[in-house]
Amino acid sequence: MPIVTDIRAKGAVIEIGADGATVARVRREHFAKCPLAKDEEIDVEAYVGRVASVQQADAYEAALTSLERCDRTARDLAASLRRRGFVEPAVEAVIARLTENGLIDDARYARRMAETQSAKPVGLYAFKRRLRAKGIAEDDAEGALSAFDDEQQQAAARQAAEGLYRKYAALPRREARAKLSQALARRGFAWDAIQSAVDALLDE
Repeated sequence: MPIVTDIRAKGAVIEIGADGATVARVRREHFAKCPLAKDEEIDVEAYVGRVASVQQADAYEAALTSLERCDRTARDLAASLRRRGFVEPAVEAVIARLTENGLIDDARYARRMAETQSAKPVGLYAFKRRLRAKGIAEDDAEGALSAFDDEQQQAAARQAAEGLYRKYAALPRREARAKLSQALARRGFAWDAIQSAVDALLDE
């Protein structure tokens, strides 16, 4: 069985090390209720389970407070709770409860995000990257992606191109086309939308 080799306080969190590796991060007040000492043997799974039972109510309240400030995805909220010293079983139980109650809904979050982003000169691929970064699964993202249809993307690419063109206006036409196309690609636009936007802008 592992031996506790290190107990470090980092702000409101206690980091517990055993045999040279960090095995748990626990909020200070919960560590006080489930204390350990250096050189003590630790059954990590059993200890984490004991801490989780102590943390349940506080983890749920912390999650609700976080959601009052802003809507969050399940992954974002779980990561926030872990950083604050709530152990994995407590985090998983809270996320499951909030999802069941409809307080966390990644599909709804994706749709709201789409409403905001589709009004800006944002490419479809860039939007998909943002959804993935938020931990939103493909199934939950599917409904949101309908806001980024061909017509919307062509208009968004044209808007982005108009904003970027000043940087390249003094260049020869061929070079300006290449640089403008590359800039739009970096913003996540598909080639068809890029070509349409660049052709229309340069033809003017």
